[in-house]
Amino acid sequence: MEQWVWIARILEHSFWRYEDAPCDDFSMVLQTSQNGGPTIHEKEPLSSLQAEFVYDAMKDKSNMLLANYSEYRKLSGDGSCSYRSFIYSYLEQLVKVSSDEELRLIGTLEPLLEKFHRLHLPGSYSDGHNAFVNLILDCMDHKQTLSVSDYEDWLFKKSQNEKKFSEIISYLRLVAAIQICTEVEKFRHFIPELNPLCPEAWCRRKVIPMRAEGDEVHLVALTDVLHVPLRIVIVDISGIEEPNTHIIYESTDALPLVPCVTLLYRPGHYDIIYK
Repeated sequence: MEQWVWIARILEHSFWRYEDAPCDDFSMVLQTSQNGGPTIHEKEPLSSLQAEFVYDAMKDKSNMLLANYSEYRKLSGDGSCSYRSFIYSYLEQLVKVSSDEELRLIGTLEPLLEKFHRLHLPGSYSDGHNAFVNLILDCMDHKQTLSVSDYEDWLFKKSQNEKKFSEIISYLRLVAAIQICTEVEKFRHFIPELNPLCPEAWCRRKVIPMRAEGDEVHLVALTDVLHVPLRIVIVDISGIEEPNTHIIYESTDALPLVPCVTLLYRPGHYDIIYK
């Protein structure tokens, strides 16, 4: 229970509240995705991030990030940027770890089908699960024959097939919904609207739809299932002078080689950030 108290404190922090500041480039990114542009963009030098912000506090914090990070990758602001940035960052790093990691990840999903059948959630679990597992196995095959740079190029091209990648995002949303509904007593502490008698109702409105805003609760649920370490670097206008980093899920000693996902958060939007 201590872990969930700690998570609840994170979720109550002001940086999650969209009213702190708008994401200055969010409307541009959203317009790009709505006009049929890419949902995952090429990497950019982190030094260009400052130009995206209006507020001096956000400009200053983005400059401070240069001490520890070098690049970032924009994602479209279509409501699924949290899911898309999380899974893309994870897949990028598979090329650098043992193939045992893919098998570990697939193993974390084994209990979910039985849980899905006990719940009243829409959709087909098996279709999404098969698409996701096939993607993971595809990554495992390609990393064994490609160099790191060639693997990254292959993954980027594959991610541009938005129809297929959307199937992956839809499945991850279902995974998060199953976890929230299964662990309702834990999640209800920071989801006031979550009805413990029918948590599926909230998930059908707030988690499963592709345009539903994928926020921090979704990421907590997702990492709780997949056991993938996640840290979020925050650039906002809060009174904290330096960029704040929150660890949503931390690797245990038993999982030392699991890729660690690092996301860049500005109010209302997630991107990927790189060392």
